[in-house]
Amino acid sequence: MPQLETITAPFFPTLAELGEFRLVAVDDMPADYQTLLAHDAHMTVTVEAFHNSMVDVAVLDEHREGDYYSRTSLLICRQSRKIVQFGVMRIDLSGLPQIVREEIESRGTPLGRVLIRHNVLRHVELHRLWRIKPGRELQRRLIYQIAPAVNQPAGTAASTSDDSSISVFNLAKLPTQKSLDAERLYGRTARIVVEGRPAVELLEIVKA
Repeated sequence: MPQLETITAPFFPTLAELGEFRLVAVDDMPADYQTLLAHDAHMTVTVEAFHNSMVDVAVLDEHREGDYYSRTSLLICRQSRKIVQFGVMRIDLSGLPQIVREEIESRGTPLGRVLIRHNVLRHVELHRLWRIKPGRELQRRLIYQIAPAVNQPAGTAASTSDDSSISVFNLAKLPTQKSLDAERLYGRTARIVVEGRPAVELLEIVKA
């Protein structure tokens, strides 16, 4: 089953750099986060239904090791430009059709939409639910709402330290340090089984 440290290691040498993670029961989560996270479905479909908006993907960074491809990315509502998910995925590309591999690596379409579009036989398995005190990267992306441009060409991953990013956050309402210290996000680890074989490990952190 997916492990936090394994999924995040290519981008965050220690998990604390991303945030403080605590296991949480479904009943101890706010209702909106139960809807967003406590299910065995693709997050692309779930967040689009919840926010009543199509979402675009913005890839932040990527890593390759043999047939394994990992990346960090955001899902962004197409109309409002609100960032609704920060995700990390680790995928074994070896068993996927070539056209699916190429579309995933092109970085222009959310993973769930790629698998659905090509009718890949798969199912999603929820692993664990997490309450998270966000570190700097999650603060920037989900609280300050700082995002790079979407649909970037392959090979042009944005640096997570690039503060020239587009922001939809109202600068007049920047959070105070006190509110940041009290902020809690919620996420989940999950995996996608493709053609009967575990193929994708996921960390998905959302903003209602």
